[in-house]
Amino acid sequence: YSKPVSGRKINWMKAGILESDKVFTVSPYYAEELVSGVEKGVELDNFIRKTGITGIVNGMDTQEWNPATDKFVAVKYDITTVMDAKPLLKEALQAEVGLPVDRNIPLIGFIGRLEEQKGSDILAAAIPKFIEQNVQIVVLGTGKRYMEKQLEQLEILYPDKARGVAKFNVALAHMIIAGADFMMIPSRFEPCGLIQLHAMRYGT
Repeated sequence: YSKPVSGRKINWMKAGILESDKVFTVSPYYAEELVSGVEKGVELDNFIRKTGITGIVNGMDTQEWNPATDKFVAVKYDITTVMDAKPLLKEALQAEVGLPVDRNIPLIGFIGRLEEQKGSDILAAAIPKFIEQNVQIVVLGTGKRYMEKQLEQLEILYPDKARGVAKFNVALAHMIIAGADFMMIPSRFEPCGLIQLHAMRYGT
């Protein structure tokens, strides 16, 4: 509505919502967010309110995301061996991305779409405020080009502290989930996602 274009317009999402028997989304909280206003409902909030929506917490593929069998991690582990495995996996991740290998440095991971919803700009603004501390960060994602460029600058600005990988890389995503100490999730909305579930499954 705020950026009208000339001619007839078809909104397939609106059509899908109006013609569906039931509308679902990825979490109960996100279902509430979608009907909270124009911004989060992306101008479909009135239609979603009219039809109703049900939120079901995201589910992950427990075969693909299983640290005991994960083909992308060098050391397989479970709840009984996690404390022995995690330092080794951190060292493998550091070596993979070219950071100084040191199991005692806290390592933060971020995996996500590079856009405002996912808080990528918040992350970019926050990194200079904490990066001088004894910490490393690995950021993996694709999205808006200017954010990808910010990401690619990390290695230049902080060669021994940060790495930014602006491409889709399944193997590296698994290595980050397994090797990081913390996952950073600065989402502005739709906060309940797969990254949290993967991280909990991997003891991160």
